[in-house]
Amino acid sequence: MHALYVDNAAVARALWDLAELLEVSGEPQFRVRAFRNAARAIESLPEPAAEMLREGRLQEVPGIGSGVARRVGELIEKGKLAELEELQKKTPRGELVRIDGVGPKSAELMWRKLGIGTIEQLEEAARAGRLRELPRFSEKREQKILRGIEAFRRASGRLKVTQAWPHADFFLERLRALPGVVRAEACGTLRRRRDTVGDIDLLVAARDAAPVMEAACNAPGVLECLARGDTKSSLKLREGVQVDVRVVAPESWGAALHYFTGSKEHNVAMRGLAIQRGLKINEYGVWDAEGRKVGGEEEAEIFASVGLPWIPPELRENRGEIEAGQTGRLPKLVEVGQVRGDLHMHTVETDGRATLEEMVEAAQKAGREYIAITDHSQALAMARGMDATRLRAQGRQIRELNERLGGKLLVLRGIEADILPDGSVDLGNQVLRELDWVVASVHSQFGLPREEQTRRIVRALESGVVDVLGHPTGRKIGHRLPYEIDLEVILAAAKRVGAAVEVNAYPDRLDLDDTHVRMAREAGVPLIISTDSHATTHLLGIHWGVSQARRGWAEAKDVANTLPASAFLAKFGHHHDRG
Repeated sequence: MHALYVDNAAVARALWDLAELLEVSGEPQFRVRAFRNAARAIESLPEPAAEMLREGRLQEVPGIGSGVARRVGELIEKGKLAELEELQKKTPRGELVRIDGVGPKSAELMWRKLGIGTIEQLEEAARAGRLRELPRFSEKREQKILRGIEAFRRASGRLKVTQAWPHADFFLERLRALPGVVRAEACGTLRRRRDTVGDIDLLVAARDAAPVMEAACNAPGVLECLARGDTKSSLKLREGVQVDVRVVAPESWGAALHYFTGSKEHNVAMRGLAIQRGLKINEYGVWDAEGRKVGGEEEAEIFASVGLPWIPPELRENRGEIEAGQTGRLPKLVEVGQVRGDLHMHTVETDGRATLEEMVEAAQKAGREYIAITDHSQALAMARGMDATRLRAQGRQIRELNERLGGKLLVLRGIEADILPDGSVDLGNQVLRELDWVVASVHSQFGLPREEQTRRIVRALESGVVDVLGHPTGRKIGHRLPYEIDLEVILAAAKRVGAAVEVNAYPDRLDLDDTHVRMAREAGVPLIISTDSHATTHLLGIHWGVSQARRGWAEAKDVANTLPASAFLAKFGHHHDRG
């Protein structure tokens, strides 16, 4: 039997699900914690867990013992976990914990008191106001649960872009190695870097399609070949996502890559331009009025045929990119290599998995010139948030570390301070003024009315101690919708006080999203692309935030942490003087 391709995210998700169902079933907390710790460890691995298991190195990772390693092996060999499936059958209410606002204890309470075991039953009860019959359930919590159900359904059947890319890379590596394959790339929403994808589209240039179809349909991890034709196959993976593999002749590569990258609206606009010039554009090439092929081998030829420069895939949404290309106003999009600083990360002092020294070493390896250590503040008790005493002690450690580093990397003393419900910033202005960098974020009371939530954030910005608004809309993809805010008002306040807004690169967040990045750019508010790292490997995920910024038309000049350290500090190093 072939070992299936199971990425770290899928392994971690299975262990998280197992932990949640064990908790719902009343298993001892030490077992629940063990699986949650193992899930976090696997999420943070710098290489595939499958490879580490095969080489006998997986159990060297703290938090992963023989029991977890055995379950990982079962997932890789069989594509499923029998223990998890059995618990899912015995505990159908376990699916409720996927909804924001529902924890294991409340799921069990709903089952015992109201017989709620499915998301559909939960939605019906919330809409009817029946959840208020339970202790500590209010109308506000019912509304939060309904929003959580909406977020869950929006993402149903879709993968986060961060989950889809490893699958695409796995297939592309196999396909590119085949004799006769000239090129192979991902296209569709994945190439445009949308935050979620419905399926994975792969394009291959080759003279002979048969070996490509054979390799695709028989790849490890393929549970079913849904359709197999001469030049296209559709495959279903274990996670339920569909992979479509198409083969085109090398001379049609550019036309096909453009066509299958999309978006549909962009392609329609491009075809309209072609018609105006007496041309025809399709997936095979560019054709003149006499039916002669005049381009199509390279993607740039498609754009040139209608008088446009090549347009980056992230912009191809028909949101003004064609008009910008016609008038020479296409942005020169920010690139990963231009990001010099990473200004949002956590250590073991709160909810991170690495020490201060380990995060610094990882930042150096990642090529950063400066970083900020921003552990949580005391209001976030569940993350062991820091009080003023612990924060000052950490500050002394950072000063000593900077002396040892001798300028090789600048480490800023920072905090991710909670924006409290009344708009004040946790720990208070006096303590925060002592720091080099303050990220202010909302971590509670997500369901406040739009005007109240907006006032809360504006008041925090106007405190004069906030450098950047962290994950500004609070969304968690597939789990929690953005909270209700008037972002235009918030951006105006940020501009007024000289604060920035974050493009959070953490895979669950990608917040700001592309539309809001563009709003911030057009409002003249600086962007900060940060990883929100909770482990050393998370530092490598800066490119996810860069992708969001690029989709929002951001250039390097719009992103403050592309500046050298000296220029950055000149711009943001005196937040205590603002306000």
